[in-house]
Formats: sequence, C-alpha cells, structure tokens
Amino acid sequence: MKDDKTVQAWVFPGLLLGRRAALSGCFLAAGLGIGTWGANLPALGRRASMSEGDIGIVLLCFAAGAVLAMTNAARVMMRFGAGRSAATAAALFGLGIIAVTQAADMVSAALIAVLLGISFGALDVTMNSEAASLERHAARPVMASLHAIFSLGTLASSMSYAAIVAAGGRDVLCLVLAGTAIVAIALLSWRGLPPEGSPGKSGADAKITGTSVALARVLLLGGIAFLAFFAEGAILDWIAIYVVRVVGAGESAGAMVYAVFACAMTFGRLIGDRAKMRLGALRLFRIGTLMVAFGFTLILLLPVLPVILIAIIFCGLGVANLIPLIFSEAGRFGAGDGGKAMSRVMTMGYAGILIGPALIGFVAEFASLPAGLWLVVLALMVTMSGGRLLRGAG
Repeated sequence: MKDDKTVQAWVFPGLLLGRRAALSGCFLAAGLGIGTWGANLPALGRRASMSEGDIGIVLLCFAAGAVLAMTNAARVMMRFGAGRSAATAAALFGLGIIAVTQAADMVSAALIAVLLGISFGALDVTMNSEAASLERHAARPVMASLHAIFSLGTLASSMSYAAIVAAGGRDVLCLVLAGTAIVAIALLSWRGLPPEGSPGKSGADAKITGTSVALARVLLLGGIAFLAFFAEGAILDWIAIYVVRVVGAGESAGAMVYAVFACAMTFGRLIGDRAKMRLGALRLFRIGTLMVAFGFTLILLLPVLPVILIAIIFCGLGVANLIPLIFSEAGRFGAGDGGKAMSRVMTMGYAGILIGPALIGFVAEFASLPAGLWLVVLALMVTMSGGRLLRGAG
C-alpha cells in the first residue's frame, strides 16, 4: 500500500504535468476573456449608443448563448474529448472578444454576445470536465488551483484594460490584444490536451449514472451549485452598491471592497487544493459556507467600512472553493456519462448567478437592499445542509 501511494504521488508531476499546464491555459484564457468583456461593457454601451436597459438585454443574450452551449456540451465532449473541445472553445472565445470591436449598434452587439456566450459556455463545461478527469487520473485535487488561474486571469485583464485606457489607449485596442492573446494561449494548449473522446457508459458507471437515483443526485448537486452561485453573484453585483448606498461610503470605497473580495477569493483558491487534501471535501465545504455566512452577517449587522473590509475577507476565502468542490464531485460522479452530469450541474449553477442578483434587486425595490441581501445568508444555510452530497469527493 505504501508503494502504491508513493507511485501515485509521483504520477501527477511526471505524466500529467503537461496536461495540467495545457488545461491551465484554458482557464487563463477564460479569465482573460471574461475580465476584458466586463471591463469593456461601459465602452461598448457608448460605442453602440446603448442605454442601461439595452446593455441588460445584451448581457441576457450572452447568458442565453452560454446556457445553450452548456446544455449541449456533453455531445461535443463525447465525440472530440473534453480537452481538445476546451482548447477549441477557448480559441473561438478569443475570436469573439475581437469581434466585439465590430459592434456598432444594439442588434450587432446582441448577436456577438450570443456567439460569445456560446463559446464561453462550451469552454466552461469542457475545461471543468477535463479538470475533473485530470483529478481522477492524478488522484489529487487540482480544481481549486485551476479556478485560481481563472480568477488571476480576470484580475490581470481588467487591470491591464484600465492601465491601457488610462494611458490613452483605445478600448478597441484592448479587445484586439486580449483576443489575440487568448487565441495564442488556446493554440498552445491544444497540443497538450488529450485528443480522444470521452468514454461512454460501461460497467458499473452505466449502472450508476443511468438510474433515477443518480439523476436525483445530479439535480441536488445542481441545486447546491445554484445557491452557491447565488451567493457569489450577490457579492459580485451588490456589495459595492451596498457600501455606497447603505453604508454611505464613496465609490472608491465600494471598488476597494470589491477588490479585497476578489483578492481574498483568488488566494483561497490558490490554497484550496491543499486545504481539501488536509480537511476533506465535506469539511472544507462546510467551513467555507460558514465563513461566507458569518462574513455576510457581519456586513449586514455592522454596516461600517472597517468591519465590512474584514468581513469581506471571510466571504472571499469562504466562497473561493465552494464551486470547485461542487464541480469536482459532479465530474467524479459523472465519470462515465460523457460530461452530462457536469453539464447539468453547471447549467443550474449558472442560473443562480443570473437569477440571484435580479431577485435581490426585486426585494430591494419593494423592501430594502439589506433585506434582499439577507436572502444570501438563507441560501448559504440551505447550501451547507446539502454539503453531505460531497462526502464521496473526499
């Protein structure tokens, strides 16, 4: 047994390091693209003469394209393999970022957003499915560190965008540079990822993944993903507004709180794989959920800036590994279904980041913003109760 563990420890560095490096490129490409897309939205609205409502419609088009791709990604992975599909989707995502330069009105912006959403949705499912496969082969966690690379990509692209524009560069230049870099990274990653298609169901996998009990488990995992994304989306979309409108701080303070959260989440993901190895998936998930709930409760009960800055660190560290843990379990459980479990879980989770912030806004409109944000604490409590589904991801 000891010899088996020794061999297992060395398999990942020797045989799978190149595969991990190539997959890291896909996660980096995704982060660079999302960061650039988000940073460019104000300029896109100005360039295409769009109102806030028009921009909202464009964002819905992006989301619709992503969901469409997520629900159909399993078919692509079954034929071409998750790795090569991820690299191809990353290249298309980069071309889509470049295509944003051609958006001259709302119609063209919406069409480009749909195509951009399709490429990102396909990339998101395929790279996470490949990450889950890599974890199984390496027999050690890698999902959190890969998501950390995604977070670093979003930070790097948004900061680079701001620096170029501040130096007098045009937003179109930022899009072309980012898109070109993404395509280049995707091409480099393509060769290092396995070309084979995902294996079909066979043996025990077919018996497990084909049952109604298995479908119920996948749907429950999707429900947890929905609530976890709900919490993360609420922080991303509403925390800066809460700091400005409820706490009464300036817009710079709101941006600072957002930046602190992003940095804490990135750090949490960098140490997430090691934490999972020491604590186990179930314990790490529960600790993370409690940290986010505790931080959010502090923010709502003590709405003063120094407390919020401390509390948002708890939120960032806690939320960092919730999604990677859920995706790891979805990939582990759906190992023999060609990516269907991952596709379903990610689609349901993505719905949470779309519906959640809008629901909070609706409650804020008829009650108050703090009342809407208390829904996040409730969602986190329900999320923690479902953490037992991760017991097998150990």
